[in-house]
Amino acid sequence: MSLYVEWLNQIKLKAEYEWLTATQKRAFNDIVERWQAETFVCLCGPSGSGKSFIARLLAKERGYTYLPNLRDVPAGTESVVVDGEEYSRLMRPAAQLLGLKRVVVLMRQPPQDPMPRADLVLEERDVKQFQHNLTKHGVLQSFKTTADGTDLGLILRTEAIERGKANAT
Repeated sequence: MSLYVEWLNQIKLKAEYEWLTATQKRAFNDIVERWQAETFVCLCGPSGSGKSFIARLLAKERGYTYLPNLRDVPAGTESVVVDGEEYSRLMRPAAQLLGLKRVVVLMRQPPQDPMPRADLVLEERDVKQFQHNLTKHGVLQSFKTTADGTDLGLILRTEAIERGKANAT
């Protein structure tokens, strides 16, 4: 596992609204406020852009159930985040049968069906915020070069942009 993925996993465990970057806050707020009446919402973005982080935050702060597919929805659940199952039109009747009021689907690419969509794009300021969060909250002491010559900031920037490819700036 790369250092970048280890850092992401540590941040996911410590999910707090204040940790969100400006882009992520906009997506989170769109989901919980702007599209609160919509049954299906798509959260799109490249790997490492914060989709799972936002999903965990929705579960922690808003009572969503975070799961890999609709087959695993516990009885009585009203709002879910699906992280792993590709969206298809068959999800809509399945959600209705399960009595779901909200379904947020995490996807790398936008769905073909029209639905509200929050897009995450990696920008340099997001990477800087990520660095700040890692150091401020004790995941790393600093982003200076380590004793063995490893530039931790370079690893973060390189991996973030590599994962974002065309969606990164």
